[in-house]
Amino acid sequence: MADFTFYTDVYMGELIPEKAFPGMALRAREYLQRLQRIYQVSVPGEDSLKMAVCAVAEAIFAHSKRRGGVTAASVGQVSVRYDLSDRADTVLQRQLYEKASIYLDISRGVEA
Repeated sequence: MADFTFYTDVYMGELIPEKAFPGMALRAREYLQRLQRIYQVSVPGEDSLKMAVCAVAEAIFAHSKRRGGVTAASVGQVSVRYDLSDRADTVLQRQLYEKASIYLDISRGVEA
């Protein structure tokens, strides 16, 4: 599976720090395994699965650094409200699927 050297040298990733990469890669692999249980997933190239792990790991990492979208802000007495609703999780799920589908062939139906 993808390691940090693959992430930096082949995928050319720069977003995830080395210390955080193993955890992000693990979460990405778990997500991809879930896709394989739900859909028909084929791996078209030799490094496609590793590239998908890196792409999904970056999306998970970026999402973990966000606190949700700002829904309200004030200047006097400084007040900010963040959107921490299920909508943020829905957006993340869509992003993960899109990132995975760049490198993997994902089919939702039965092929004829």
